Amino acid sequence: MFGSGGESELTVAVMMWVPGVAALLTLAIGRIPLAELGWRAGKLRNWALALAFPILVSLIAYGSMWLSGATEFYPDEVANYRWIRMLGFQTPAPFYLGILSKGILASLTALPFVLGEEIGWSGFLVPRLGKIFSVPTTSIIVGLSWSIWHFPAIIGGFYGTGAPLWIALPGFTLALTGLSFFRTILVSRSGSLWPGVILHVSHNIFLMGMFYEMTRKSEYSSWLVSESGLFLGAVYLACGFLYHYVSRNKMAEKDQQ
Repeated sequence: MFGSGGESELTVAVMMWVPGVAALLTLAIGRIPLAELGWRAGKLRNWALALAFPILVSLIAYGSMWLSGATEFYPDEVANYRWIRMLGFQTPAPFYLGILSKGILASLTALPFVLGEEIGWSGFLVPRLGKIFSVPTTSIIVGLSWSIWHFPAIIGGFYGTGAPLWIALPGFTLALTGLSFFRTILVSRSGSLWPGVILHVSHNIFLMGMFYEMTRKSEYSSWLVSESGLFLGAVYLACGFLYHYVSRNKMAEKDQQ
């Protein structure tokens, strides 16, 4: 993860499957059925929420920076996506076509890679920690574990957006811990790993991909609103905790009824 080989798709695929392989080996050693990973689809509502949450966080974080003038909205890259040409259209194309083409094609491309990680996080770790700890504690443990697992790639320089490490490491940790709140709630509520997979894909494609590509690059843009940006990380964590707070109160009201 420190070397230049980390830039190849094969190396990235192998790395992303490490948590999944670890979980599968643990199940085999413990003679635990594969069904324990939560393969059932669950409700469509949880899939929809998983897709929407990173987009909503992006709209809040990136949108507020665009409106404030701290960063600048830049649609040109979206209008020239290679994904558009893969569908047979010429570039530059209408903005909406760039959004749809990458949103669909890149998500399908990312799905097999993300599944490897989420077998470990959503299928194995979150449900087991959830039996022992509260939602916030589980979310923080998984978020920190998930973040630290990426640190070698960030320190190695092939993962991230070029922000200095003293910005990138805490910013990245804030973002993934915030995302972990959404994952813990959706996975626990559905009993399925698939909302975690969809959430992770949406995060990768929209938040760390498309919205950052819609931001004109400046000296400090990656410090604020990239996946390792401090402002975006703070917004992510606040939104994640707010969702936990609202979900907890709704559950308490149902119990009282």
